Order: sequence, then C-alpha cells, then structure tokens
Amino acid sequence: MSVSRIWELLARKYNHEISDDELRELELLLQQHQDAFQLNELMAGLHDLPLKKITSAADEIKSLETLQLALLKSNEEKEEALQDDILPGYKEKTGWGKRTALITGIAASVMLVLALWLMTGTKKITGRNKAGVSMNEVVTNGGSKSTVHLPDGSSVIINTGSKLTYNKDFGVETREIFLKGEAFFDIVKNEQAPLVVHAGNVEIKVKGTIFNVKAYVEDSIVEASLIEGAIEVFSQNDPERKILMRPNEKIIIGKSATISSQKKDTPSYQAEEMISLGKIKPNPVDSSIAEIAWIENKLAFYKEPFLSLAKKMERWYNVSIDFRDSKMEGVTFTGSFEKEDIVEALNALRQSTPFHYTIENRNIIISRQK
Repeated sequence: MSVSRIWELLARKYNHEISDDELRELELLLQQHQDAFQLNELMAGLHDLPLKKITSAADEIKSLETLQLALLKSNEEKEEALQDDILPGYKEKTGWGKRTALITGIAASVMLVLALWLMTGTKKITGRNKAGVSMNEVVTNGGSKSTVHLPDGSSVIINTGSKLTYNKDFGVETREIFLKGEAFFDIVKNEQAPLVVHAGNVEIKVKGTIFNVKAYVEDSIVEASLIEGAIEVFSQNDPERKILMRPNEKIIIGKSATISSQKKDTPSYQAEEMISLGKIKPNPVDSSIAEIAWIENKLAFYKEPFLSLAKKMERWYNVSIDFRDSKMEGVTFTGSFEKEDIVEALNALRQSTPFHYTIENRNIIISRQK
C-alpha cells in the first residue's frame, strides 16, 4: 500500500495537483522507504523532458517513448554507479537484488501512472470560434484538474471532466468565459469590464468575487455557489429575472426546462423552470463545504441522494456506476472521501446503509443487500 501510494503522490506532484498535506505525506513515505529516493530523483528529472503537447495518438506515443527511455536510462546509470562501489558479498547480505527489483518495479508503475496522465490529463488547445475570434480552450479528463491563470490576474481551478473556453485577448475589452463542467473562480475586480460566465443556459455576471459553478452537460441543472463578493445570475429562458446572490448562498437552476408565462389554470405544454436559492451548509462531519471541497482534493457530501453522489464518484474515481434497484438511488449519505480508493469509499457508504455492489473493470453495479 505504501509503495503504490508513493508513486500516486509523485504523479500528483508532477501534475501540480498535490496538496500541502499530501506533500508532507510524500516526504514521510520517502523517509520510510529509502529505496524510493531514487524514484523521486527520476521524477524530478522529468520536468526537462521534451514531452509533446497531446493533440493526437501519435503525440501520446512519442511522449510515452521519451518518458520510458529517460526512466530506464536513469535507473540503469544509478544501478551501475552503485554496483561499482559494492564490496564482495554485499549483495547477499543486504538483499541488493530485491532492492533493485523494487526500484525497477516502482519505476514501471510510475510510467503507467504518467502514461495515463499523458493520455487523459489536462489539454490546452488554441483555435478560433465560429466568428473567427482566437480562443483558448482548457480540457481536463480522466480524474485530472487544472489551474488557469487568466491575463487579468484572475485564476480558475477546473475540475475533472470539464472544458473552459476564453478569448485570447481576455480582459482587454471584455471578459467572457464558457464553461462545461465545474470550476472554482477567483476573479479580479474590474468595473469597466465585468466578467460573464456562460454555463449551459445560465449566465453569471461578476465584478470581482470568489465562487464555484457546476454545469456538466450530462446533468439537468446548473449550480452556482458564492463564497465571497456578489454575483448576478439569470437564465437565458428568463433574462429579465436577475437574481443577486450574497456570500454563502447557492442557487440551482434547471437548465433543460423552459419558462411558461401561462397561468396555472391555463393549459400549457411548457414547464416552469426550477430555481432554488438557499444557504451553503458546512458538513457536520468535518466542517468542510461540499460545494468547493474538491479543490482541496476532497469529495464531500451532505444529505446527498445516492444517485447524485454516484455521479460525483464517477468523475472522482473515473468509473461508471449503475443502479439495479431504483430505491437505492434515493438513499442519502453524509460524509467525505479524501484518500480512499473506490472500494474503500463504497465500503464506507455500506456502513451507513447496507447494499451490495460488484465491480468489473471500471464498471460498478449497485443493488440492494441480499
């Protein structure tokens, strides 16, 4: 468990996603496993490798070949240097063969993790929209996250499975961002150029503030959670109805419905759009805020139905979850996951409400307890 955790943390460090707590954990593990210091050195050298930007399958293969050769070459050089200084009988007394095998095994594991990162991690693409305007697009896949520093000094943390698009001259005259997925915004105030975030059919006008937006395409709602400052929210279905939000408020807007101006007693085939405004509630288990816990590498949930929690777990663990019993979808859970793998997370949920699950590859099936 410790060895696998080492290369997991090293991969997170290399991808600039490691938290302060995880960095301290990594340092402790490296002290406990002296053999892994070589691995740490191998990883440190990766920053100078000519890895290609991943835009095609050919780029992936080229980068992986470069990575593999560098790791193997560095590992072989260090083994030769160490063996030159080994006294007769040292291998037998110290188990040198086992130590070398361990280091080689760990290095192979790191190559696998980084291969996955290269194939499914953050991708930044530059192109033009339909109007011919130059755009920057940042895409995160496969459980990865990314931080984008905008030209005006604002910053955005993009959650896994998301896409953020903004114009290359962002902040010169206008500030517009298009979001599919989830992102945490820390926006610099600019009265002359307010920021507008387009998320599904919802628009959020910002002057300078800190907030989180979740607008995954596969979800039926858009959520905006305000941490600091003020934002103005409205739906394209009803642009005249602008809602001014205050700190610690959360709004949920159904993005698939359409506004109906008909009276209740008048027949209409249009459904009124669902809008819910409430307070952000800290998790009583650890005082974390579920809406933004993900930026600290924590999946927090408070009285959340299993169905919506499963969607979060799918993105968090890069798996698919299906329910064989609809009653299980409405069962609610409160808690948080941080370092647990998917099996540990499911077993923790079972402590609250018993259920049965099976895992095949990355597909999970949930059913009632037998």
